[in-house]
Amino acid sequence: MANSSSSSSKSSISPRHPPLFTPIEEGNEEEEYSQGRSSFRAETTPSEGEYRHHPTPLHSKTENKGKVCNKKRQENDDKGVLCNKCRPSNREKITVVPLDNKGNSLNSPHGGLFKSVLSNLVKRSPRLSLSSSEVESSVVGGVSTKEEQWKIALAEVSHKLIQATRKRDEAVLEASRLKFSMVELEKKLNKLEIYCHNLKSGLDVCSNNNVMMTNKSSLSLVQRVKFGEEDKVIEHFLVMVSEARSSVRILSRSMTLQLRQIGSKVYDRIALLLQPYEIKISISRNPRGLLVYLEALLNKAFYDDFESIGYQKSCCNQILNPIDRCESNFGLYNRLKDLTWEEVLSKGTRFYSEEFSKFCDRKMSEIVAMLGWNRAWPEPLLQAFFGASKAVWLVHLLANSLHPTLPIFRVDKEMKFDSIYMEDMGADKAKKLVPNMVRIMVTPGFYVYDNVVKCKVLCRYNNNIGINNNEGLITPSPT
Repeated sequence: MANSSSSSSKSSISPRHPPLFTPIEEGNEEEEYSQGRSSFRAETTPSEGEYRHHPTPLHSKTENKGKVCNKKRQENDDKGVLCNKCRPSNREKITVVPLDNKGNSLNSPHGGLFKSVLSNLVKRSPRLSLSSSEVESSVVGGVSTKEEQWKIALAEVSHKLIQATRKRDEAVLEASRLKFSMVELEKKLNKLEIYCHNLKSGLDVCSNNNVMMTNKSSLSLVQRVKFGEEDKVIEHFLVMVSEARSSVRILSRSMTLQLRQIGSKVYDRIALLLQPYEIKISISRNPRGLLVYLEALLNKAFYDDFESIGYQKSCCNQILNPIDRCESNFGLYNRLKDLTWEEVLSKGTRFYSEEFSKFCDRKMSEIVAMLGWNRAWPEPLLQAFFGASKAVWLVHLLANSLHPTLPIFRVDKEMKFDSIYMEDMGADKAKKLVPNMVRIMVTPGFYVYDNVVKCKVLCRYNNNIGINNNEGLITPSPT
């Protein structure tokens, strides 16, 4: 009976400590498990009433049995289960130490992670009881529950490890990016410092050069002043220069027609004025030539003192601000450009502009004195003079509507011909001839900033073939 009870006790205790990590042979596994289940059912039958403790053969006082127990314990330790007491009380904990594939305990440094996980699981696991119901539940679900808990814990740790590794990699990548950005920023900063240094050096050099030029030169540099109508002023100026040339040519034609009625006195005066240019004229032989030469004399009279303020030498500026002066001159141009001969006859030139009226009186006096004209001018001649005077005065206003003003240039006799600044009026009749030098200037030219309005001249040529008797002078068409 004692043997049967001890064997049953041994069978009933063995399921409480399942060898979780001990390898069991395939042939004995099912047999041992079935024997333990049958002994457990026989012991806990309802006829016995309550549980009674029976001495276990594993704790026999005999030395031989102790040695056998110790040997068995050593074998179990080698297989992976360490049990200090065969019957742990409900106040004691079960310590399970799993083995790796090499048979080493997880107490090694490499098994610290698994040890911490298993210790946490053991602390959270419910304490064992000696009741039969708990023994049966531990047998049925203890192995699977703990294995699931370990798997879940290992999965959580693995997930956390992956996240930590990912965050570490992201932090390392971000640090490398920041380091690269700092390097690039440092390079750009160095380039900016070099550029600023060079810019400062260049500014110092320019400042020194300006100071030296100011000290060496006594001429003041005139700064170009712009206002809103600059392009419009230049456009009107070019148109008005062409109109002024046409108006003076009309005046010259009207005066040529009057010379036949006046007599030879005015004609002799014109011939005397052309002697410095070595030009001989003849009304009967070359009436067109007389028209061009008279036009040259009239242009010389009209554009005399063109650079002066108000066509008066040593005249002072009434408006010192260049922008205000430009706007004032352009305003006068807009007021006089539509002035007609009928309006002048009814109200006079002084009513519209006192300065223009003075200009007309002054130029008429100069022309009369130059030609020796001692007769009253008929109305057609006065109308032609008004057209020429108005056009030249408007050219003067437009030239002074810009700052600096548009300068005029003139050429003198025996000056070398330059096709950039000069236009030969006899080039149509002397296509095969090369102009050599200027004989007389017919109309002056103008500088318009980067452009130029050519002056018109009559030239001498290298080849005298096909030239008239006026010593190499080709008479152009008056048109």
